[in-house]
Amino acid sequence: MWKNHGAEMSTETSMLPIPGDALKFAEHDSDGNQLMSEEQLLALVKLFEEFNQASSAISESYRALEKRLADLSERLEGQEHLLARTQGFLSSIIAHVPVGIIVLDLDGRINLVNEEAQRLTGIRALEAVGQPYGDVFSSDINVADSALFTLVNGPEIDPRERTYKAAAGEANPVRFSTNWIYGEQGNRIGVLEMIEDLTIIKNLHEQMRRRSDLATLGEMSAQVAHELRNPLAGVQGFAQFLLEDIAEDHSARHTVEKIVGGVRDIEKIASRLLEYTRPLAPAFGETDMIELLRSEADLILSEIKSSGRNIDVQVVVPKERVPVDCDSTLIKQVVLNLLKNSIFAIESEGVVRVGLRWNLLRNRVDVFIEDNGAGIKEEHLDKIFNPFFTTRTKGTGLGLAMVKKIVDAHDGVITVRSELEKGTRFDLELPIRR
Repeated sequence: MWKNHGAEMSTETSMLPIPGDALKFAEHDSDGNQLMSEEQLLALVKLFEEFNQASSAISESYRALEKRLADLSERLEGQEHLLARTQGFLSSIIAHVPVGIIVLDLDGRINLVNEEAQRLTGIRALEAVGQPYGDVFSSDINVADSALFTLVNGPEIDPRERTYKAAAGEANPVRFSTNWIYGEQGNRIGVLEMIEDLTIIKNLHEQMRRRSDLATLGEMSAQVAHELRNPLAGVQGFAQFLLEDIAEDHSARHTVEKIVGGVRDIEKIASRLLEYTRPLAPAFGETDMIELLRSEADLILSEIKSSGRNIDVQVVVPKERVPVDCDSTLIKQVVLNLLKNSIFAIESEGVVRVGLRWNLLRNRVDVFIEDNGAGIKEEHLDKIFNPFFTTRTKGTGLGLAMVKKIVDAHDGVITVRSELEKGTRFDLELPIRR
């Protein structure tokens, strides 16, 4: 052991690199132990200083490394959070995109069925995911009508039409296609089946076809009505002369009166037909829709009282004024016609409700007229707006056709719901501002 001024130091100290010129031992103490020289002490102090400096440098490097690791950890956490948000965002897009998506893995098991695919196919994701495609959907691997065909045979299916039967039983026309899904290495990892609902498109095509047919029918009807009115005027004139020449008690007078009445009915039909075929040019202006509904309800009430039936007409409207940009005369015609249809559907007693709701954000006002009358047969619902379609013995079939024409001229929409023996509801949607 080295001793210096009573202090002890372990033998490991002798392992420190001491310069050669410092290795000169001092005299021995009384116990025979060698004492360190001044040069050795200075060398040892210098070594400790260098050690302290190295330790400080290491500590600073460690703290810098810790800070860098903390920064990297924070950045990694931010990247993970961003990745999680992105994945959640993409999952939400896939779940809610208005296109049906079904994903198969290479084993033919369903990995994903989004909401639109569930709606169109009637298959719930909870029941389908993880199951073999062939167990969930009836398909033939040799027929190009499913993702299973692509998985087994290889070729992708170009967009084509087919029909899916949903759980409720209705057939949904769709356009579907299939594509391979590739991984990062370019290898196939699954098959994607995309399904697009064609119901709205099919309905629009049907509406366009019907409008074209109705336009053609309107032109023909206008020509017929115009050509009919000339000889009809002659028949009516001669019948009127004949009626004036026949005595009140003559046996033929009743027959002639029927001829005159019949001619007048034909004249009325021809006039309404010409009115229907004439182009509409609405005179738009601000109209208080609540006041309009109330006035037409009062008008129909007087007609109900004269008929002796017990029908309650209820007006359901908000307290605030609802100004709508429309042709008030034409819209009155629409409301009155629908009200007349409602009271006609009630045999002796019942309730007719007329009202409105409005939505400023959508710039729309919704008018409804409903009754608890006899209702309309389901097979008639898609025909009631056609010209000349009527279920009444004395109807012309032009009333609701004219209603539809007026609503179309206002860029509005009219729909009907009905159930036999429960009643009918017409919903009329009009723009508030133009």
